[in-house]
Amino acid sequence: MKARKQAYVQDEIIAAAARLFAERGIRAVTIDDIASSLGYTKSVIYYYFKNKNQVLWEIFNRIHEAWWADMMTVMERDIPPDQKLAALIRQHSLNVMDRTEWTAIFFRDQSELTETQQRTVTERKRLFDKNFRDTYAAGVAAGLFRDIPPAIVSSGIIGMCNQTHVWFKKGKGLSAAEIADHFTGIILDGCRVQAAGRLA
Repeated sequence: MKARKQAYVQDEIIAAAARLFAERGIRAVTIDDIASSLGYTKSVIYYYFKNKNQVLWEIFNRIHEAWWADMMTVMERDIPPDQKLAALIRQHSLNVMDRTEWTAIFFRDQSELTETQQRTVTERKRLFDKNFRDTYAAGVAAGLFRDIPPAIVSSGIIGMCNQTHVWFKKGKGLSAAEIADHFTGIILDGCRVQAAGRLA
C-alpha cells in the first residue's frame, strides 16, 4: 500500500512538473511552483526528488521508455517493410499527440540536462531514428521504396510527427488518429516506387 501511494505521488509530481515546464520553460519554474500546483509543501517534492534536474531527467526517461517500448513492438512484427514503416509513423504520431507537453520538453530542454544526461539522450535519439532508417532501407532493398537516402526520409518523418506538439489540440479539428493516418498516407505515397512512376 505504501509503495503504491508513493508511486502515485511521484507520478503526480512528474505530471505537474511536465505541465509547468511546458507552459513556462524549466528555468521559470521552481520546486515551490510544482509543490503549490499540487497543494503540497516543497518538502514533499524533495522527499521524492533531490532537485529540479532529477524531475526533468525522470520526464526524459519516461517518455523515452514509452516511445521505445511502442517502437520495439512494431519492429518485432514479421511484416513487410512498407507495412512496418506505416506502423512506425502512425505509432510515433499518436505518441507525440498523446503527450504534447512531454514532447515539447523532450525536444526543447535537452540543453538543461547535465552533459552526461545529454549524451545519453543523444544516443537514444540516434537509436530511435535508426529504426526508421533501417526500415526504409529494407523497403528500398525489397523494391518497395524509392532510392532516397534513408536519413533524409527518417528526418522528414520524425520532424513531421514531432512538430504536432506545437499545434495539435485534443478535441479541436481532426483527431490524433486521423492526423496519424494522413501522415502515413502522405509519406508512403511519396516514397513508394509506384508513386515515383506516377510523378514522372
